[in-house]
Amino acid sequence: MTANRLPDSVADRPLASFIDATQGTARELLDLGEPDTAYMALARLSGHLAVMCRTVYPHANGHLGGNGQLRTVCLGRAREAEWTLRLFECHLSGCVTAARLPTTGVLTLLAQRLDSYRAAEQALVIWLEDQLADEGREKLARAYRRALTRAPTRPHPRRLRAGPLRHVAFWLHGSWDRVLDTMDSRPGVGRDFLAPSPGGAPSAGVV
Repeated sequence: MTANRLPDSVADRPLASFIDATQGTARELLDLGEPDTAYMALARLSGHLAVMCRTVYPHANGHLGGNGQLRTVCLGRAREAEWTLRLFECHLSGCVTAARLPTTGVLTLLAQRLDSYRAAEQALVIWLEDQLADEGREKLARAYRRALTRAPTRPHPRRLRAGPLRHVAFWLHGSWDRVLDTMDSRPGVGRDFLAPSPGGAPSAGVV
């Protein structure tokens, strides 16, 4: 392998690599168990779920073949994960309805929902990239990463997932979330939120 050549796993599956970096960074931040890093993980996971609905799932809809059921499973599990992220956010912020719940219980439920979703998501993304030529894979990966820089940083389980207005909702949620993040002084979120590189480390560009 030459110095300028990406590893095969990254070069062959750029979308899967970006998604692995996003999810991997979020899970590492959650494992640290600190409020500040928990908010950063919440932002990454919320943004990822929103971007999947913005870029990947509509694209998969045009390449369904025999995997329409898998896409449906992914969307259902994504909604469950996002509701659990909302519960986690309420728990972190001290909302009355969630503050009394044990932290370990909330984190355990969140891990279960994320693992369940991730299994379906990986299968769909791998299948989708197998349907695309190299140029199509790279284009979809770029669209995912660009959308991630404008994505919401908080969970919105009731947001629009279909129709032309979903793009407007995506932009409004992303813009307003960053205003709230700045007002709440959530470190590493808001304007300082870093997008991951395929290797897992944050890139130099801020979100």
